[in-house]
Amino acid sequence: MRVAFYYHQDRPLPPDHEGSNPYGALLTEALERRGVEVEYTRDYSPEYLRRNSGRIHVLHFHWPHHDYFHPERRIMEARMREMADSLELARELDYKIVWTGHNIYPHNRLHRSIDHEFRLEICRLADAVIAHCPVNAQGLKERFGRTRRVFIIPHGHFIDVYRTDFTRGDARRELEVPQDAFVYGFIGGILPYKGIEELISAFERLSTDDSWLLLAGGGPGDFPERVRRRVAGRPRIVSRIVDGDMQATNRDLLLFLEASDVAVLPFRATMTSGSVILALSRARPVIAPALGCLPTVVSPGAGLLYDPGRKEPLLRAMEEVRAWDREAASVAALECVRRFDWDRIAEQTLEAYRA
Repeated sequence: MRVAFYYHQDRPLPPDHEGSNPYGALLTEALERRGVEVEYTRDYSPEYLRRNSGRIHVLHFHWPHHDYFHPERRIMEARMREMADSLELARELDYKIVWTGHNIYPHNRLHRSIDHEFRLEICRLADAVIAHCPVNAQGLKERFGRTRRVFIIPHGHFIDVYRTDFTRGDARRELEVPQDAFVYGFIGGILPYKGIEELISAFERLSTDDSWLLLAGGGPGDFPERVRRRVAGRPRIVSRIVDGDMQATNRDLLLFLEASDVAVLPFRATMTSGSVILALSRARPVIAPALGCLPTVVSPGAGLLYDPGRKEPLLRAMEEVRAWDREAASVAALECVRRFDWDRIAEQTLEAYRA
């Protein structure tokens, strides 16, 4: 079986490649161990589809939004329509179409109606749709009417993806954080939906003097600079925030995570989260809202999932977690994510390809 893998890049990258999401590489490596030939591409043109008809069997899309997105509505709509027409042709040419609906909608929804229309199209045309949890599958049903051949396959772990040469003590010394402090860490995209402003506000209201907050990540637009200005000079807050097209280095993310006692990821909305998976894979318990797939990922004892509808839920969770046995929580975090094994995930993905 030969699969064209649409992963917003045109070549495979190693899992620990600087700034990349290791999900794609880990899945394709596991598929290749099962004899599947995977080719990365971003070409879905009629010429490509006709040229490869019979040679490639499956077209597997992940974040198609990256391939048709454009700031100008007219251009984005034309690109989306072109992509939908190519999917129609792919069906005529007897390709199998698979879409992993990592999120119900893209995070960057500049032209919402266009994204909605494309998801209606791909849910209509796909032979199989992959959702990461039952909540994800229910969302696909409610928003786009997709009920047939929906495969629930979890997001895999990131254990042993990244190698580091520093310990917890080393990380704290480099960041000038006291060894006996209780440290909350945030890593990932510095984007409004990540709830980072709520995190800073909750931290500032903590009554303990030995609490520290570490922030590492990056993002587009002026939001990262706004966050950077807000925390500049604040006591017991350390940040490394980049903006524009730059991304925080893997070392920065891992350094900040290693120095933390708990990862705090207070999303306003989410379905799956690579940051949650990374924190657990590095044996760090997680504080996050009980949204999307997170309740199926974070086991009891491996973190604290709060009800975002309650009064001051984030602050209360940050206070409560201090009483936990840190060593036990660390062990529970790593154990809970081990079950998301890439070989099992590849087997389930093959079932979707054969649907």
